[in-house]
Amino acid sequence: MREDNSISILQDVVKIASENDKEQLVAEYYQKLLKLHGIESKLVEFSEGRCSLVAEIENGDGKTLALSGHMDVVDAGDKNEWVFPPFSGHIEDGVIWGRGTSDMKSGLTALVIAMIDLNESKQFKGKLRLLATVGEEIGELGSAQLTDEGYVDDVDGMLIGEPCNLGIVHAHKGSLNYKVISKGISAHSSTPEMGDNAIENLVDVINEINKILKEKIDQFENDVLGKAIHNITLINGGSQINSIPDYVEFQANARTIPEFNNEDMINLIKEVLDNFNKVDKYNFELLVTANQPPVEARPDSRLIGIITETVRDFESLKPQNLILSMEKLLGEDLSDLKKSMDNLREIAPTGVSATTDAAQFLRRNKDMELAIYGPGVPMLNHKVNERIPLDQYLDFIKAYKRIIERYLS
Repeated sequence: MREDNSISILQDVVKIASENDKEQLVAEYYQKLLKLHGIESKLVEFSEGRCSLVAEIENGDGKTLALSGHMDVVDAGDKNEWVFPPFSGHIEDGVIWGRGTSDMKSGLTALVIAMIDLNESKQFKGKLRLLATVGEEIGELGSAQLTDEGYVDDVDGMLIGEPCNLGIVHAHKGSLNYKVISKGISAHSSTPEMGDNAIENLVDVINEINKILKEKIDQFENDVLGKAIHNITLINGGSQINSIPDYVEFQANARTIPEFNNEDMINLIKEVLDNFNKVDKYNFELLVTANQPPVEARPDSRLIGIITETVRDFESLKPQNLILSMEKLLGEDLSDLKKSMDNLREIAPTGVSATTDAAQFLRRNKDMELAIYGPGVPMLNHKVNERIPLDQYLDFIKAYKRIIERYLS
């Protein structure tokens, strides 16, 4: 595909405002594009207006490689703070601006175009399957559905185009969201003995949960991912300044590791709450609102080896040159980042704290080779004025084609 066509396609996709919703519009765009190039695909409905997309091409016997990315983007925030409107797909001085340009419509679109080109060239053996998902940003909804429906059961390797261009991610922490509800008895604040203060009770349990979890977190450390993380991030409760509150809740997010995983943390929190609930004044309830397990795939897999080997042929995609490109794009001095990566002359396997759709995909296929590697500027993800150099996007299309050809050979 010509470079100007590849750029126009990315621009079209960025213009679709799929903020935590409306992924069906993106899926239908890709579906029409694929059909134009002789590739049939299937919409997998999650809910009204939300569909994942599955497409597959085949050329003889061989391995099955899945290509994946999510079609949703996070909220654009205050649109007045953007230099260019967040869904304009504005292009200036070789840079495309807009929500999702980095996270991760450039990566997903590059994978789609690589698939189209390979369908025409037939320079591969085996199966190439596209899994474009909904709702990754708010719970990995589409990848969970596709996993449960068996779309990854036969996959040998998976390439996810998340913006992780300074390294090849093979492991990441899990993500656990939970809520604790405290119920009390309301009363006038002048007669607190007539009530039961739900906020004061919640403070007691917060202190105990933090204490117990800190002790446990300090006991375990993963060689790649480090220690687990736990943060209480939201508190909501009470109704009036002169009333004893009868309801309050807190929400928390944890980042887990295989040695102290989501279920370990949930069970520990349940144990704390059960102990409190044995006392008459306490009435606590636990709700798990998101549960993405940690991921740890082999760093020495054939897929990662092929990516490392392929990128040696792309000077622009080597870590130090990517950092220089980021400096120019951001107009900032990134000396500290360059110094921290001074000894890294080529991309290497790494781990991160953020979660991806891989948390769902590996649930039913733990032996699958995994590489999370894609274009983007990670420090602009989820921020105002998200953007990416078009040269990087185009280079990734070329790199993806070579990676797929070598893996499916």
